[in-house]
Amino acid sequence: MPATTGASHGFAAFASLVLGSVLSKFVWELLPPLGELSLLVVRTIRDAGLAIPANEQFAGTAVVMVALSFLWGIVYHVGRHS
Repeated sequence: MPATTGASHGFAAFASLVLGSVLSKFVWELLPPLGELSLLVVRTIRDAGLAIPANEQFAGTAVVMVALSFLWGIVYHVGRHS
């Protein structure tokens, strides 16, 4: 059982990383206020002491990754507990 659930979570994490990197520019083209908010959050985290890049590409990637991870969690929960 751990191999199947671990594999699905691993695939979801990898897919969200790849898709987040690919789709990050669309965050800035389609939803600039969301991009600005994500950049503000990334800069705040960086100012708190975490060494992460504070640029538009990273912030856009983070937005897409968080959104995809959230959706994956919902789909997994509904699929597992329904």
